[in-house]
Amino acid sequence: MFPLPNGETVVRLRRKMVLDPYSQEESLGSWDDPDVLLIEGCAIAPLSSTEPRSENRQMVITGMSIYGPPDMDVLPNDRIRARTGTWSVQGEAADWTNAFTGWRPGAEFSIEKVTG
Repeated sequence: MFPLPNGETVVRLRRKMVLDPYSQEESLGSWDDPDVLLIEGCAIAPLSSTEPRSENRQMVITGMSIYGPPDMDVLPNDRIRARTGTWSVQGEAADWTNAFTGWRPGAEFSIEKVTG
């Protein structure tokens, strides 16, 4: 099923693990030089935006769902570059499997961008 013939390519960005010079433990590095993975032929579905009310801040939260191949290498701390910029991954990717046939049509995950 994937890649979809009219689908879009999204770019998965993941911070690399670096050695902390003080504790000698590995931790997530900066976004300056992320690990890059192209995921081709994805479907992108927009979600509705929300505008949480606050006295001190005026913001808009916009989301989208990405549908791609099974076993996409996407984790909750990743970022996705798609369409109008860079988005944050929200939660785990859901991998679909048909319980009767074992068919795996693909996976889905959500992304969001907060402005304001």
